Amino acid sequence: MHVSHSARRRYTTATVAFLASVLALGSAANGSASANTDATSRASVASQDKLRPQLRSQLHDRTSDVDFWVYFGAKADLSKARSIKDWNKRGAAVAKALKDAANDSQRTVRQELTAAGIAYQSFWAANAIKVTGGPELAERLATRSEVTSLWPSLRVEPPPVAKGIAQQQVDEVEWGIANINADRVWEQFGVRGEDITIASIDTGAQFDHPALVRQYRGAKSDGTFDHNYNWFDAAGSCGDAPCDRDGHGTHTMGTMVGDAGPGNRIGVAPGARWITANGCCPNDAALISSGQWMLEPTDLNGQNPDASKRPHIVNNSWGTTAPSDAPLMEDISQAWAASGIFGVWANGNNGSACQTSGSPGSRVINYSVGAYDAANAIAGFSSRGAGQDGESKPNISAPGVNVRSSSPGDGYTQLNGTSMATPHVAGTIALLWSAAGPMVGDVDGTKALLDGTAIDSPDDQCGGTDKDNNVFGEGRLDALALLRQAPIGPTGRVGGTVTDTVTGKPIPGASVTIGGPVDRTLTTGADGTYRSGALPVGEYTVDARKYGYGSASNDARVTEAATATVDLRLAPQPMSRVSGTVTDGSGHGWPLYAKITIDGYPNGPIFTDPVTGRYAVELPVAAAYQMQITAQYDGYQTARQTIELGTTDLIRDVALTIDLSSCTAPGYRWNGSGEDFDDWTGTGAQGGWTTTGAPSWRLDNPGHRPPLDGGGGRFPIADSAAAGKKLDTTLTSPRFDLTGQKAPQLSFTTSYYPHDKGQQAEVGVSVDGGRTWRTVWRRTESHAFGQVIVPLPQAAGRDKVRVRFHYQGRDAWWWAIDNAFVGTRACVPARGGLVVGTVTDRDTGAAVYATVAPTARPRESGSGVTTPADPNLGDGLYWVFSTGTGPTEFTATAPGYGARTATVQVRRDAVVAGNWSLVRKGG
Repeated sequence: MHVSHSARRRYTTATVAFLASVLALGSAANGSASANTDATSRASVASQDKLRPQLRSQLHDRTSDVDFWVYFGAKADLSKARSIKDWNKRGAAVAKALKDAANDSQRTVRQELTAAGIAYQSFWAANAIKVTGGPELAERLATRSEVTSLWPSLRVEPPPVAKGIAQQQVDEVEWGIANINADRVWEQFGVRGEDITIASIDTGAQFDHPALVRQYRGAKSDGTFDHNYNWFDAAGSCGDAPCDRDGHGTHTMGTMVGDAGPGNRIGVAPGARWITANGCCPNDAALISSGQWMLEPTDLNGQNPDASKRPHIVNNSWGTTAPSDAPLMEDISQAWAASGIFGVWANGNNGSACQTSGSPGSRVINYSVGAYDAANAIAGFSSRGAGQDGESKPNISAPGVNVRSSSPGDGYTQLNGTSMATPHVAGTIALLWSAAGPMVGDVDGTKALLDGTAIDSPDDQCGGTDKDNNVFGEGRLDALALLRQAPIGPTGRVGGTVTDTVTGKPIPGASVTIGGPVDRTLTTGADGTYRSGALPVGEYTVDARKYGYGSASNDARVTEAATATVDLRLAPQPMSRVSGTVTDGSGHGWPLYAKITIDGYPNGPIFTDPVTGRYAVELPVAAAYQMQITAQYDGYQTARQTIELGTTDLIRDVALTIDLSSCTAPGYRWNGSGEDFDDWTGTGAQGGWTTTGAPSWRLDNPGHRPPLDGGGGRFPIADSAAAGKKLDTTLTSPRFDLTGQKAPQLSFTTSYYPHDKGQQAEVGVSVDGGRTWRTVWRRTESHAFGQVIVPLPQAAGRDKVRVRFHYQGRDAWWWAIDNAFVGTRACVPARGGLVVGTVTDRDTGAAVYATVAPTARPRESGSGVTTPADPNLGDGLYWVFSTGTGPTEFTATAPGYGARTATVQVRRDAVVAGNWSLVRKGG
């Protein structure tokens, strides 16, 4: 997704004329000055709630007026329009309903703005007004009952794409077209997108490019052009004819429809027509106006709107550059779908991490596209989900690496990005709708076909299943498989109701599979009904299933222009409840956040509550189930259990033990004291360690010696490179308390590199706090590398143990140590408690991946993670073990957000909740 800086022209809106006009508007909006004071106060509070915090901050911090949006509550009823079969009447009905709702709800506010001399932009597709003003204007507008919210103007940044690698030899058909089998569709089905119009909201397009001019809807047979209804200059940068001052829009349009003959067959649907608007991305108003224009295109003067000239498909190779689930253009997406327009969206170029999808692609209503390369590997830049409300994102993936397409100046270029993948999907939909007339305008049915025919691409990086995950979505686009499942020729439908055999009540959410000449999978609605899209005439088998019920099936004969009714009844299976608590079984005993996988359970894994450790699930009785319980914290061993389920509920508690060999579980430590030196700053000893001698042990590696085997980061070294000819220095630890330890030992990593027997390294141990010493390890002319382990029986049970590293030499080389540890190598519980919770954005409620730590002990930190497979838990979950108990101050930090501190009551050997909401900087 991309727009260059050259395309970013400011769209200027009119400003408030005079403060007196604002006050006049306020008087008209507020009514009589004699209104009851208490009522006025309550209204003021309510109106303040309508101002989004970001806007309130802008109005407070700036001395000049700001752009903001005023949204109205009235919503048009678009449900009836979906059932209108006539394309022209359907579009007109949607536009009229939207305009009526906007006119009725906006009328008074528009009149007052006009009377006050305040210029504004009104939009019927989103039922919103954009205005420029200050806090007085915003507060007065917020008092209007028909106004639901006021939002700041969004800054829409052009997401970058990268240039690909130019090929010395050009393929007859571009690799992406061959990869999705579009060329095979041309050959086997004889369609190339005829009778379908594709639009783009992008940076425009070179309308007379050799690969695009024939397909431009404004091109006339006599060689002239009519740009009315075919071009919208939303950015105000081109005038009456399409242009592209960036190149991005010309490139995406080429992938959809481009064809200039052999060697330049760059488009998926070269038989389709195209129109465009350059709404991406000078500002948010340009995007909204472009989306509105697509519903009802106008002539070049913005007059004589005509919904019959709207496109069938709109390609949107743009979105927020930062990961977001913001409802950008949500109203317009809903209106497009009601009007029969299929909107396709890029998922973003923020990969390769999870939770990087951009809006609007991240929204549930929108169909978004990820990118892969010629080896069918996901592109590193391709954004990943989950999206809004845990929705799998992207929905599908398509070729997006080194895609060759048209560029301004009659040229061609290679680009990388989900921007390049998205037009592959838009073009494929044009092929489908060109071949299967009954599918035109069937947005939901088309999504289902795309999903069902995509090539499964397993990837568990960000959650999901092999068939539908947050990296590839439903899989890789396959145009040929799509067309083979399309209802081509005479068609009919299948519909019916799925009910419970015992109660007779409808069963919502049942899966209905229709198998025959083509296959379809549907889900029953809240009333238990289902109705297929268009199906080729023929014999079918209809099967219904839902977990907790037996299956049922029946045959259906589909005839032309008719709906075959197949009602199915499912018998409920006896169910029992399995519940319990998953806890730590190695000493702390606290509840664990864990994943439970049950063989034969179709609804995916279940999860325990992170604070209580509790879980519950309903399972059919008289069966044996295998359960696998996996802690979501590092360092625990997985448990497996078999449960025999009868007719009564079962309680099954599980205690998970830690991995004693790694000792990485939160709240567990090796029984002893250690130092890895990585947090030491400067050159000298810290943390109670001391040095003697001049020169002494140093932390800055003055001789640039290689890292120690098994070590890393910073380490102490006594080095002749900084000492001259003579060295005599010690590094001494603080006191260690080994009370209760029966078999302690000393371990450390060493890199001892002698020149000859003129130097020596020795380690001493004191059990009386340093008054007396005993040598326990020594080296002279022999090298010593790697880990050293020395038993310390004399230190067993003692509470004043110290160790000392003493290096002497003349004309020596060096001795370095790391990872010093004194104690018993046993993994034991540490004193303290566990804090778990989530971090969210205060204004949007979106997950924030923050770091949370006790303020006084920043090393005891935990960071937010994704939880895409857990439907009961949002992302941004963190956990942190605190060695402090009782009232403990914690600090939460995240990039782009202000830090926040709060006190948490930490309890020993227990889990407590600590949820946070952070405020974005500048918001």
